[in-house]
Amino acid sequence: MEHLTVECPACGYCRETARDRIPPGEVRVTCPQCGARFVLSRVPLPETVTPSAPPVPPAEPPPVHPGGDGAAALFAPRTVPFVFTGTAREYFGIWIVNILLTIVTCGIYTPWAKVRKRRYFCGNTLLDDAPFDYLADPIVLLRGWGIAAVLFLAYSVGPHIHPLIGSIAGAIIFCAMPWVIVRSLLFNTRNTAHRNIRFGFRPAYQDAYALFIGLVLAIPLTLGLIAPYVIYRQKRFIMENLSYGTTGFSFDAEPKQFYWLFLKIAGLIVAALAAAGGVMALTIPAFTTGAHHGPAVSGAVASLAMLVPGLMYLVGIAYWRAALTNLVWNGTTLRSNRFTSRLRARDIAWLYFTNGLAIILSFGLMIPWASVRMTRYRIERLELVVREDLDSFVAARQEEVGAAGEEIGDLFGFDFSL
Repeated sequence: MEHLTVECPACGYCRETARDRIPPGEVRVTCPQCGARFVLSRVPLPETVTPSAPPVPPAEPPPVHPGGDGAAALFAPRTVPFVFTGTAREYFGIWIVNILLTIVTCGIYTPWAKVRKRRYFCGNTLLDDAPFDYLADPIVLLRGWGIAAVLFLAYSVGPHIHPLIGSIAGAIIFCAMPWVIVRSLLFNTRNTAHRNIRFGFRPAYQDAYALFIGLVLAIPLTLGLIAPYVIYRQKRFIMENLSYGTTGFSFDAEPKQFYWLFLKIAGLIVAALAAAGGVMALTIPAFTTGAHHGPAVSGAVASLAMLVPGLMYLVGIAYWRAALTNLVWNGTTLRSNRFTSRLRARDIAWLYFTNGLAIILSFGLMIPWASVRMTRYRIERLELVVREDLDSFVAARQEEVGAAGEEIGDLFGFDFSL
């Protein structure tokens, strides 16, 4: 009896099965290991031929994948790293010109500055030797910037004119936040491309309001117990509405992973509070004694009292950023291709500390160096485990999107990063 080896294109799980057990034509099967569903085809055996006729080789089964949105041959997995080729010297020239022209034009140059910056960072980010492209039109951004500037003035200056103006502007901003999030993601994804194929985002406004207002308002009602689930749903919302051409991303992380992450963060907070309390208990008597030994001793004791809690806070922020980024990217797939992120908390804490120190000592002139340094670390710690030809993806038709949501989110400091 002839046997065939069936391999799951998502996780690589293999199992041998009798050929006769596979019905003719295409059938959908489920992987017993990862639960992925994919199409399996049984090619009919060639009919018996006479000895004089040459044997007819069986046709190759059509290449398939779990996404089902186009044919792509599956290969042995290979790891493709993201690479960043930018340098601080190159970016400094762009950064200083952006700063000067933004000041001279009273902020009107801001959209052009944003486009120049993003084009530089995208153009120097490579995947499989192909750079990303940022295709936004500064004029479109300028229109959005004007709307955002009016709303920002109403929110910041309005209360000095009449308290009601500031309250109305604040209410508008809060109610518009889900719309701003969707429009910002829609604008940035549709203006980002790789291998001449643009990314996309499905504008699911109803889901956005349920997640970014409904669930957020439920956090205090549950005493914060629902917070990890809220973060999980928001990240899943972003990833599962994201697409590359006609192919959507998938997100298979689980809520329990987010709860485990929050428990670790809670443990770090308790440790930081305990360390701060211990330092205070030790330094208050020393500070009192040091007052009799001069300002040098008192200053050293006071610096120690502030340094330990500050370092604990820095480590906590670094761990949160690294762990959350790893969790999101490691749970993301694009068809049969999976992302892998390997950020480390101690590396990020060191980058935060040294970058901040360099910026302070240089009076801000080292900002380009710090930006390039952090970007290179984050990008080069991200990889894509590829199981198919990256040229097999199909471009989707894209429509022009207004930039009001992007500019409002940027002006008010909303963070939509992955």
